[in-house]
Amino acid sequence: MIRRLAGGVFIVGLLLSVYACGENVPPKGSHDEVQPAPIVSTSSNQATSSATSPPPATTSPQSSTAASSSPSTPADYSLDVALNDANAKYLFNPTDITVKVGETVTLKLTSEDEFHSFTVDDLGIDVEVDAGTTEEITFTFSDAGTFDLICIPHESLGMVGKIIVQ
Repeated sequence: MIRRLAGGVFIVGLLLSVYACGENVPPKGSHDEVQPAPIVSTSSNQATSSATSPPPATTSPQSSTAASSSPSTPADYSLDVALNDANAKYLFNPTDITVKVGETVTLKLTSEDEFHSFTVDDLGIDVEVDAGTTEEITFTFSDAGTFDLICIPHESLGMVGKIIVQ
């Protein structure tokens, strides 16, 4: 009797764990690709006007997510962002990224052991980073605000952050 009960509990636990692992985790590439906004003049002598659409994101040539063939803008600085997943703790490091309006930043996104995304819908940023690889994106932050950063496959596991543009 106890063997049957233990066996039943084991099977139910196994089924629940399989179900829980698959919930809200789309397979790689199942989300719609975000198209970058049109390129705004990058002349340093001109004042940039406030655009209603987000600025374009450019990625390095080795990136599989490069959607624009436009020349990249020189970055003011570079920032390393780790996409961590060790011990089932999914997080961006740093979690919050603070930049100034008008800064052009190269973000070096390094995935640990799993596929991740670096997605900021309101800015038109969507970069896929395969396990154990690094992707670069150079982005000019033209509008002040706080923007939600997510990893699409791991958002439900807490892999979220913010980009704060001051």
